[in-house]
Amino acid sequence: MKKKIVSVLLAATMVLSLAACGDDAGNDTPDTQETTPEQGDTTPDNVTADALPEAFAHITFDEGAGEGYTVVERTEDLGDLDGATYGITDSAATLSYADGPVGQALYLDGEHALNLHLAPTNTDAYTVSFWVNADRLSNYGPTMVLGYNVGRSDATSNVTWMNVTQVAFDGEDFRYFPVVWSRNVASNAQDGTVCWPWMYAFDGERHGLKEWAMVTIVASGEVQNGPTGATTVGAQYYINGQLVYDSQANYTSNAYFEYTWDATLAPNIMKPDGAEFESWFGINYWDTLYKGFVDDLWVFDSALTAGQVLSLYELGDPNVNSVAPEGTPVEEEVEPVAVDHSDVAITGTLVGALDYSTAWWTAFSDITAVPSGDSVTVNFVNWSNELANWNNFLVVLQNVDGAHSADDNADYKEYAVLRADNWGWGAGYDGIATATCDWVWETFTSDIDGAAVELTITNNGDTADVVAVVTTVDGTVYNQSYTGIAVDGDLYFCLTVDGSFIDLQ
Repeated sequence: MKKKIVSVLLAATMVLSLAACGDDAGNDTPDTQETTPEQGDTTPDNVTADALPEAFAHITFDEGAGEGYTVVERTEDLGDLDGATYGITDSAATLSYADGPVGQALYLDGEHALNLHLAPTNTDAYTVSFWVNADRLSNYGPTMVLGYNVGRSDATSNVTWMNVTQVAFDGEDFRYFPVVWSRNVASNAQDGTVCWPWMYAFDGERHGLKEWAMVTIVASGEVQNGPTGATTVGAQYYINGQLVYDSQANYTSNAYFEYTWDATLAPNIMKPDGAEFESWFGINYWDTLYKGFVDDLWVFDSALTAGQVLSLYELGDPNVNSVAPEGTPVEEEVEPVAVDHSDVAITGTLVGALDYSTAWWTAFSDITAVPSGDSVTVNFVNWSNELANWNNFLVVLQNVDGAHSADDNADYKEYAVLRADNWGWGAGYDGIATATCDWVWETFTSDIDGAAVELTITNNGDTADVVAVVTTVDGTVYNQSYTGIAVDGDLYFCLTVDGSFIDLQ
């Protein structure tokens, strides 16, 4: 689940020199030696523990506590989900418990996860806190997930969620955890709350991997109207009882980021919507399941003070030795290695670099017009680093020629940006009629590497369709289509790349 909007934020956080800013998770290659600024512990020295208010919900994860959570697992059956790679279904599996920071902790084995069955607080101000000790982390892999319509099962309801996850930004070797990633995209994408912000401790450390860490997210509720028109809410982020980032302080002072609207929290995550409220731990609809321990999870329908967060932390012991169930394989981190395509012979026009050094949103094919009532077909070979599903070609549908951002043309806008792995963003995408494919996801990253793609873009007047026929190296043919993408004027398209390059025929 990479998001374009983060690349804009990275331009500020990493002091990068970029030709332009793109979408998704941000593929930015720094050309300086500067790194992400370290905010570190921002808790005032005089903070003392304060009495806690009554909890809205509290899950201890003690064995036999009967706290209502149930075991779930991944399924290939998507049901009504139109924004998911996998479905989630109930499981009869039995999970294990061990000593935790507070009483007992629950162990998730990397194959199973939890439906927490939490209710929304129905407040703009709220607090969520939990203890985590991971055996295995993966990029964008979930720990706690809260929100509505997370996998897009209801086309009439907003998509709003929060996911506490790991992120490895392109151009950096370090993997950040825990990152609070959140989203709000209105069903009509017109209510001003469309945003995809994130928060992190900005201390250059990874917390909670093979050690206990307490993560606390406080939505303090201040309305933040950013320069792009997006509306977010103020939030404070704590690790182990210490304030490590305050979006409201940054919003006022720009102390750490120019793009204040992006270093914060999406609105309406806890506000009732037409869809059912979802609360998961260790699973989402796309990414590798979490493996490791979870302990005391708290929800409050108010914004806790720094002193109250400290009180929560002091209830636990982060030094406890939690032992995984007997027979659990030891997880050793394996650094992913990009497939070497430096010797690929280019027979057409190269878009992107053979060594994947092209910065995100900087390499494009020519921009091509698609007149109303017409179709345009292009052919190319897609080459991927095979590190992630999104490291492939993208199709950009836009309204003007000769531009790749509003910096090039003030009238520039994207109807939709469409990824090879059947995902996308933009107002036209959010109102899309269908997005279908017959990919075999277990082999997707290798199937699409070196594959020949025949791509057809059709302008229906007020909608556009994008259809890809993809033939793998071994001759297997896959079909992908995005239909009913809303357009409201001239239609142009181009191709761009992400951890990949294409040979345009």
